[in-house]
Amino acid sequence: MPSCPINFKKVDQNVIRIISGFVSILGILFIFSPNLSIVAVLFYDFLVRVVGYEKISPLFHLSKLLANLLKLKSDEIDAGPKEFALKLGFLFVAGSFLMFLFEEMLIAVVIMAMLNCCTILEAVFNYCIGCEIYALLKKAKLI
Repeated sequence: MPSCPINFKKVDQNVIRIISGFVSILGILFIFSPNLSIVAVLFYDFLVRVVGYEKISPLFHLSKLLANLLKLKSDEIDAGPKEFALKLGFLFVAGSFLMFLFEEMLIAVVIMAMLNCCTILEAVFNYCIGCEIYALLKKAKLI
């Protein structure tokens, strides 16, 4: 990302893209078959990554394992924009989870579909909408 680092932390972009792929798969499953366990797994995974405990994130571990199995070279980038995008993703998952709990299935599915648009772009095209929003907010000096 063409932005200045905010915390000098780096993340492996390949692992992030694989996580996005897993989120996309789970999101598609949820869209076609709304199920509490799917959205609960996503909620848990996003929550532990947002608060910095990726050590207990199932999707993080699966993604690291897959990256190692595929022998993907580490592609380190600044974590700031990706962390911002993760927080936006968490808001989508939390919204979908809450709507599911309140039995608003259509809204839960629409929210998940919006998240899926973002995660598919990240996984397939390496295009991070959250990172673009981050760059715009940074340019406007709002963050």
